[in-house]
Amino acid sequence: MKHLVELSGESEELARAEALSVSRIIDPEASLIKSDIRSVIIDGDFDTSQLTERIALAWSASHHIFSGQEKELVSMIETIELSGNTFRVKTKRLGNQSPDKGQSLSGKIGQILACRYKVDLDNPEVEVRILMANKIHAGILIGEIDRSSFEARKSEHRPFSHPISLHPRLARALVNITGIKPSQTLLDPFCGTSGILLEAGLIGCRILGGDIDQRMVDGSIENLKHYGINEPDIRKIDISNWSEQVDAIATDPPYGRSASTGKEEIESLYKRAFEMSQSILKPGGKLAIVLPDEKHAELSSMELEMIQPVRVHRSLTRYFCLFRKI
Repeated sequence: MKHLVELSGESEELARAEALSVSRIIDPEASLIKSDIRSVIIDGDFDTSQLTERIALAWSASHHIFSGQEKELVSMIETIELSGNTFRVKTKRLGNQSPDKGQSLSGKIGQILACRYKVDLDNPEVEVRILMANKIHAGILIGEIDRSSFEARKSEHRPFSHPISLHPRLARALVNITGIKPSQTLLDPFCGTSGILLEAGLIGCRILGGDIDQRMVDGSIENLKHYGINEPDIRKIDISNWSEQVDAIATDPPYGRSASTGKEEIESLYKRAFEMSQSILKPGGKLAIVLPDEKHAELSSMELEMIQPVRVHRSLTRYFCLFRKI
């Protein structure tokens, strides 16, 4: 089965990596068929709704039915069978096409389908979702990502907040690219206010967290309990003191003057974090880490699978890195 995913705009490369990683969590044999402007087509033996339940950096997921040029789409639509009696067509322009072109295509498709099905713009049984990128991609919409739930978990809405915190969508993406499965163990050794652990816990992972600041430890526990994650294992601990084996690590370590490093130099702290990760990750386990500069990735001896700059604030770019323990 082929799945069409409309990616969001935070970071296309990170979004692609997340979509493929989540697909391979569900089906290890899943593969990327095509990548286009803010869209990917993935082949995998799973229900498309499983994507919408977990990914963050996307708008929607559909059963893929077509990719090509407009004339080819019009011909295909003439023979397609919909699973319901009512429909609507929704066109999204992902490139620099004119609004008129999108409206024209939507009208053509709608007119063809209206010969056999009833139009319902408010509550249709079937939505034909058309994405206009370098090519035209069409699918039967399965679901849209609930982005409002991520907004509701932003730092300022938690019982214990801190100004330096990843947006929940980026925190979820960081967890997802590790390939962590529900019931497996994920560690955040710099847990802060627990934003990353919260996203991991909400998808069913066992979570471990640590921080050298007792105030952060107490605040993390408060936040996690507030969202229904009871009895979380959060410890006041130095990163070098972790010893138990974990399946994955996802973390956003201190990086600037406003973040506490216990007066330790950043390079020293990161080097110890990489050494700890190499020590406690299970073979093949992955570390997803956010770094202030790509040069810091050189401090790790693990295999670097991805490094992607992401603009996390208006004037701040961070580097989302993925390492694998060989």
